[in-house]
Amino acid sequence: MNFRSPSLRIAGCCILSVTITVANLATAFTQSPQPQRAFPTQDNPRITISNPDKVSITPWQQNQVSVTAEVSGSSIQVDEVRIKADKNKLVITCEPAKPDRKIDLTLRVPAKSILQIKSHGNEVQVKEPSSVIAVNASQELILLNVPESSSLDMLSARNAYEYRQLGQGGSAQIGIGKRRVEAAGPTDVKVIAEAARVIVARGPIVPFTPSPRRPTIASTTIARRTGSMSRALRRSNPKLLRPLRDQPAAANTAGGEEGELKLATHLVNLNVSATDKDGKAVAGLKQQDFSVFEDNVLQQITFFSPETSPFNLVLLLDLSGSMKDEIELIKETAIHFIDIIAAQDNVAVVTFTTDVTVVSHLTKDRDDLRESIDWMLVPSGGTALYDALGYALVEVLRKVKGQRNAVIAITDGEDNALQAKLLEKLAQFGAAPMTGSFLTFEELLDGASESDALIYPIHLNPTPGIQLNPGSKVGVRQPQIQPELTQIAMRQLRALADATGGRFYHANRIGDLKGVFEQVAGELRTVYSMAYTPTNLRYDGSFRKIRVQAISADIVVRTRPGYYGR
Repeated sequence: MNFRSPSLRIAGCCILSVTITVANLATAFTQSPQPQRAFPTQDNPRITISNPDKVSITPWQQNQVSVTAEVSGSSIQVDEVRIKADKNKLVITCEPAKPDRKIDLTLRVPAKSILQIKSHGNEVQVKEPSSVIAVNASQELILLNVPESSSLDMLSARNAYEYRQLGQGGSAQIGIGKRRVEAAGPTDVKVIAEAARVIVARGPIVPFTPSPRRPTIASTTIARRTGSMSRALRRSNPKLLRPLRDQPAAANTAGGEEGELKLATHLVNLNVSATDKDGKAVAGLKQQDFSVFEDNVLQQITFFSPETSPFNLVLLLDLSGSMKDEIELIKETAIHFIDIIAAQDNVAVVTFTTDVTVVSHLTKDRDDLRESIDWMLVPSGGTALYDALGYALVEVLRKVKGQRNAVIAITDGEDNALQAKLLEKLAQFGAAPMTGSFLTFEELLDGASESDALIYPIHLNPTPGIQLNPGSKVGVRQPQIQPELTQIAMRQLRALADATGGRFYHANRIGDLKGVFEQVAGELRTVYSMAYTPTNLRYDGSFRKIRVQAISADIVVRTRPGYYGR
């Protein structure tokens, strides 16, 4: 957020300044600039501001109120900003002529002022500002920059976080929802917001210069492996692939694995779920009960495995954000998952925030899994979902390629890389932005499409107040309040499930995971595995469409939609 002084003029913007006092009954900004005027106010003026996009509040030792309005791109139109003064009250109303016109206000107020800023049902109250305060409010998000000495009243803002910079490049988010944080200074800031996320940064508004990103375990591991995700990271971040010590450069590539990949490209592996029209698993099917088509050409199935064959499962747990506060419940539900899946299944447990932590490698030893989960720690950091999923596919499942593999990911889906707009605003507040994945979503989706693993995303609500309507089914989203980030995250999770033949699930809260896990375990028991050697051996990078049919029209089958011939 960049708040400008009243005297500054920006190309393409019209900035108008006027000082309003109790002597004025009503004033509207017009298309012609007015000179700055100063009129006295009484002590403790009360100022109400409705529907601005941004507000900067600066105290001064004068009994007067100065208001500067700015609209990017064109002149302020008559009545877009209206100001009414009544005794010691000032009411500023912003009504943009079009939805895409954003009105920014800069106020200079007496130090003993009381301000009330209303936007889309949310409210920010400021009492006795001691230095510059910045407010950027929308329906889903409120960004605040307050003095170090400000007390914070978040008793009516359950999704509030204080953002702290920890040295150069480091940062932390501290949950302050439904709390009051006392400080020594006079400024008191209160937020009333039922569903919106609230981010508070302290200190002066100083532009933040980010330090170079440090490579993570997930990103460097993916870059050293093979496949489209690895190639993408090596192109975008060459420093991720550092030469190994005491080895010539030619030995630093994963040559053996590349050779394995070239051989494996002649075999297309499919995981196919088979249910009746009511969604119940159809057991006991044979190879001859299925037909596989690639680009509408019948293929010969050369490998078949029944639905009772064991799986290699990666349980991928998002421990960022509010998840870290529910660690004991997460442990309980994770142990419930390993108790209800088949005894012959191998399970690995991986957690992630900014980077990944392997809690347990693939094993059938349930006692070892329970012990590993019980000792699971919560690392600090943001959310790098794309890197974590990529790591699970190329590393955790690397030695079991071609087998029955699946990743069950529990997350809100909001990789910090997805929060670009939020991060830009935080950087303008002087806060170090949270780092997301090195992989982009498109690179992850491409890698997931070429993988033979099923992905079962389980979406958790990222914010309170977003609920499914009564009677709705798991996996069917019917939100009452749906922020844009959540919509995009859910679309991405669905796309990952569809691209691999998995299924998307939803849980309102962590306590619902046990029931969802039971549905996932039941889904895995509907999966048959098969493979074929394609008749089209031209590996030109084109997409090959796959269609699987069952011998009976009453059987519903689902698998990945295709693959790229590479």
